[in-house]
Amino acid sequence: MQETTIHPSAIIDPSAKLGKNVQIGPYAIIGKNVEIGEGTKIGPYCVIENTTMGKNNDLIGNAFIGVKPQDLSYKGLESRVVIGDNNQIRENVTIHRATSLETPTTIGNNCLLMANSHVAHDCVLGNNIILVNCCGVAGHVHIANNAILSGLSAVHQFVRIGRFSMLSGLSGLTLDMPPFCRATGTRAKLVGLNTVGLRRAGWTREQISAVKNAYKKLFLDTTHTMKETLDILEKENPTPEVKELIDFCRNTKRGIMSARMHLHTQEEGSNE
Repeated sequence: MQETTIHPSAIIDPSAKLGKNVQIGPYAIIGKNVEIGEGTKIGPYCVIENTTMGKNNDLIGNAFIGVKPQDLSYKGLESRVVIGDNNQIRENVTIHRATSLETPTTIGNNCLLMANSHVAHDCVLGNNIILVNCCGVAGHVHIANNAILSGLSAVHQFVRIGRFSMLSGLSGLTLDMPPFCRATGTRAKLVGLNTVGLRRAGWTREQISAVKNAYKKLFLDTTHTMKETLDILEKENPTPEVKELIDFCRNTKRGIMSARMHLHTQEEGSNE
């Protein structure tokens, strides 16, 4: 088994804990309060502070992880970032530590954070998430499993993003984005279901059809308010996926984004 290797130019704080087979590249700086799991690769010029990182992560280079948040209220707490296993963190990625001790900034497992993407303080990201180049995620955002945020997209603070959702490039997300959906626009609006992603995840036609019918009632039918529609759907013995959609909408604090009505007629045939 290959042993842990540290380039002579790297600077490692004595308190840092490194697992087996960790590789630290040239000019990397590993600060205090850092734990790095076995098999993880830290590329050149990376800076890591106040972070617990799992196994087999790959930081390509010049990533800044666990540095102090860009928050004027931050008073220097030794808060943290917690990162799971098997993540790919590309060039110039920044992940800032939390503003409180109780709830660290969190990244799950098997995520891909592409070049120049940013995860702000107090965010919680699940598993299998992709942030494409130059995607910016503001503070206190929660992103559920398997979501994709495309290049140059931006997410407002305190927004929630549901499971298997997809945000198009150059989009700005200011309201909660429901699970299983696609959205686009400078002030992003829904444009249908992420059917390609759901099929790739092994969803059946019946599962997709149930969510599609619920989507139509919630976002395209204007005869009821959202609250009324949620009550109606809940009485219809919803599938687990529809129930997840209902619960997400009920628990919103920022509000749920609306749909772009005129796009759905064009795409109706492709959203089955």
